[in-house]
Amino acid sequence: MVWEHNLPRDNRTNVASPANYHAWLEAESFSELAAFVPYSATLTGDGEPERVGVVRAAPALFSILGVRGHVGRLLAPGDAVLDHGFWQRRFGGDPDVLGRSVNLNGDLYEVVGVLPAAFDFEPPQAFNSTGTEDVWLPLVTDPTIRGRYLQVVGRLAPGVGREQADAELDVIAGRYEEEAADWNAGYRVNVVTLYEQVVGEARALILVLFGAVAIVLLIAAANVANLLLARATRRERELAVRVAIGAPGARVIRLLLIESLLLGLAGGALGVAMALGAVRLLIALGPDIPRLGEVGVDGTVLTFAFGVSVCTALLFGTLPALRAARPDLGEALKEGGARGGSRRGVVRARHALVVAELAMSLSLLAGAGLLLRSFQTLLGEGVGLDTERLLTANVQLSGNVYADSDRAPFFEELVDRVAALPGVSSAAVITALPLSGMGIGTSFFDPDRPLPEAGGLPVADIRPVHREYHRTMGIPLIAGRTFDDRDGGDAPTTVVISAATAAEVFPGVDPIGRRIAMPWGDTLVAEVIGVVGDVRHEGPGTDVRSKLYWDHRQFQEFSFMTLVARTSSDPTAILPGIRREVRSMDPDLPVYSVRTMEGYLSDSVARNRFALVAFVAFAAVALALSVVGVYGVLSYAVSLRTREIGIRVALGAGREAIGAMVLRGIGLVAGLAGAVALTRLLRSLLYGVSPTDPFTLSLMTALLFGTALVASWIPARRAARTDPASVLRGD
Repeated sequence: MVWEHNLPRDNRTNVASPANYHAWLEAESFSELAAFVPYSATLTGDGEPERVGVVRAAPALFSILGVRGHVGRLLAPGDAVLDHGFWQRRFGGDPDVLGRSVNLNGDLYEVVGVLPAAFDFEPPQAFNSTGTEDVWLPLVTDPTIRGRYLQVVGRLAPGVGREQADAELDVIAGRYEEEAADWNAGYRVNVVTLYEQVVGEARALILVLFGAVAIVLLIAAANVANLLLARATRRERELAVRVAIGAPGARVIRLLLIESLLLGLAGGALGVAMALGAVRLLIALGPDIPRLGEVGVDGTVLTFAFGVSVCTALLFGTLPALRAARPDLGEALKEGGARGGSRRGVVRARHALVVAELAMSLSLLAGAGLLLRSFQTLLGEGVGLDTERLLTANVQLSGNVYADSDRAPFFEELVDRVAALPGVSSAAVITALPLSGMGIGTSFFDPDRPLPEAGGLPVADIRPVHREYHRTMGIPLIAGRTFDDRDGGDAPTTVVISAATAAEVFPGVDPIGRRIAMPWGDTLVAEVIGVVGDVRHEGPGTDVRSKLYWDHRQFQEFSFMTLVARTSSDPTAILPGIRREVRSMDPDLPVYSVRTMEGYLSDSVARNRFALVAFVAFAAVALALSVVGVYGVLSYAVSLRTREIGIRVALGAGREAIGAMVLRGIGLVAGLAGAVALTRLLRSLLYGVSPTDPFTLSLMTALLFGTALVASWIPARRAARTDPASVLRGD
């Protein structure tokens, strides 16, 4: 992927202008470059009107991606190529679809091909896109256009690396910056591999979760190793007899490893069976992770599970097998398996495994605790608006049907109709809804002050809105006023700015009555009439950006709007009324992307929530396994050392001393060090909390120690209550 970015802002994914795209075509670092534009259009004709995702693309895009048509051919001027899923859904997979026409926004396109089912190119979505790629149309670009709206993908020439391509395009960008400094100043090029573009921030999350899975596996394997050691000590007399009558040590090792292997394979098979159901839950709960819907238990997963089961069983079964293959025949045959197993080496090994379990459990507990605190901080910060009881829906007017002058009156009437519905307290429209991922930006400046150096203009999000927007969304007014009837289409241009804009452009000065200019056409100048609270457009925890709000009646070229309505009860109950009102105004207009604002808010923190839920689940499993390990090891140690404990009591040792002796050795220092190392890897998933937060680490350490203490209490209590007379009498 090839992006522009503005050096003062270091925006790595700024769309490109056709003028710069045509300049990039000169680059020798690429064998091919292709531009494309995702957007949406209204499909009419057979069936109900539908809003579909459209991608206009240069024909070279498909050859760059190595895609051949499933049916028919690919793009040429005037053609339409259908996505395979859309072809199945809308046309029933009809092979005779070739030659038919599709009506998009009133324009007819001939269907010439269908993409293969395996094609899954998910480009970053642009303003007014639906998030789907249903229909592909050819793109024709004008090299004289300066506006930035293109996304560009290219295939590197043989032997060329990303850095080399980045450097060459930067040289080209520098040359064109000099030729067009009025609009290209400060812009450079950023080349990103398609893999990095698609995976993005999800890679860190997936790797961290994979590490958590590996830790849980190691804890479980340590538990199994402990059980195998215990079992080997119980069978010490049996195995000693085998060796005494001539069985070679290798045969004993093979016997125990086969038993361990069968145990591992049985566990692996059970795990795969559980995974078949767990994968569906993972997909249902998972956030917007690329290609998550394709996850399933396939041959690769089965092979991986088989390999992990075998390797784990052999690795953790080797130590017990080696110890069992070299018994002390004299001690084993004289005292019996139960007492022969009290050798110091075995006890130390089993205690070391328990300490390792506790250390790894503490790492996961610390990670879960930090993610929980981070999530609480994230939700507590908010986004600057009231998301409760807000319903949103997208409506777009066709440019072939509605002239510029007809668009604002249409949305004015729609807002009035929706506001009059029962249960609606207020309604409004906006071009780019917060938390939706869509946005439009522009540079701006204070015309009453000297201009900054080229490329140094501040940049803000621009939001044409209805005059009731801020009240409907619950965005507080800080100073001045918001829009009203004085700000219609024929009135002097006015603007409402966010608090961040006021602080950036008018520091220490009352902004009301000042002017803001945008370099649009002959430069658009507007009077500041109000200051409103900041809104985190991308969700909780994201940066606060400057925002300029304009009355939509003064920007009639916007045909796309999102309707927002605040209700007194369940917001989804008004949806039939909204559809009815839109249909009565224009039966060919679909209402689409209907969602509540709470749904958008939930999606904006979905990745953080998913990491939290997964880590808490892993930490809970790890804690349970560790508790079982602690209890099992100490309980078994007490049973092996009953005679020793009885003698100690007979010699005057107090019960508290005996209990302390059993609990001694459970150290958490290693776990704390591991927790610090792991939580540093979580840095990209944390917000508002340090990876080494002392409160969280202390709390999780206390939780683990307290749980281990409880698990140790029963065997310790049994040891402290040992009756020395009965023990010595039995001996």
